[in-house]
Amino acid sequence: MSNDISSVEYLLQNPHLIKFAFQPIYRIKDYSIYGYEALMRPGKMSPIDFINRVAEMDKLYIIEEITNYYGVKNFMDLKLEGKIFLNSFPSVCMRVSEAKKVAALGGDYMKDRLVYEILEYTHFEKYAWAMKRAAFLSEGATPLVAIDDFGTGSNIDEECLDFYNPNLVKIDRKYVSGIDKNISNQIIVDKIISILRKKNIMILAEGIETEEEYKYFKEKKIDFAQGYFLGKPMIYDNKKIIDFKKVI
Repeated sequence: MSNDISSVEYLLQNPHLIKFAFQPIYRIKDYSIYGYEALMRPGKMSPIDFINRVAEMDKLYIIEEITNYYGVKNFMDLKLEGKIFLNSFPSVCMRVSEAKKVAALGGDYMKDRLVYEILEYTHFEKYAWAMKRAAFLSEGATPLVAIDDFGTGSNIDEECLDFYNPNLVKIDRKYVSGIDKNISNQIIVDKIISILRKKNIMILAEGIETEEEYKYFKEKKIDFAQGYFLGKPMIYDNKKIIDFKKVI
């Protein structure tokens, strides 16, 4: 435990050492790149363990700031196309000064390319999200809002849509996996797609791992797809992108 804590503290003090993997997100109609999700890779520690340790220290806002600044910086260094999806904790209020720093870093080049992916939404935090959004808007940045893991909250999912008014929703991978053979999941996904289309919300299926799953959602004419079948997370190392799985 002490080694973990010392490692966490070291990374928080030296955030430039945290690497980011980027997983592609495709437009499903023509297989073109829509953007990439930035995934934090804190050394030998798993992202979940790192986040849990930082949460115990009551410093989750620092992860939010690191993800924003260094995720965008790496994205720009790599000259990746499309939008960057950044994971965001709904209950964490990133410092306004840091949000402005991220917006200034990207400037005009990134102002229309940010997508904030709300992670857990079992507890809604209007103030935290409003502060983050306002900080970016004040610098001329216009981030989109995406909801992650949609379909896991049952009775609160539609409430979540009303609360965040998202531009895009990710259908949770538990419904995506094997959907070409799973009738019950097909019924649930059809209902989700119907709800989202009525609200003019873009739809992404995440966790696609087979050709059959991809073809199923392509036939449904949803907007975007993401998953190992389409492209694995890749990490920036020594000025080139390499398969993240080869470095762990």
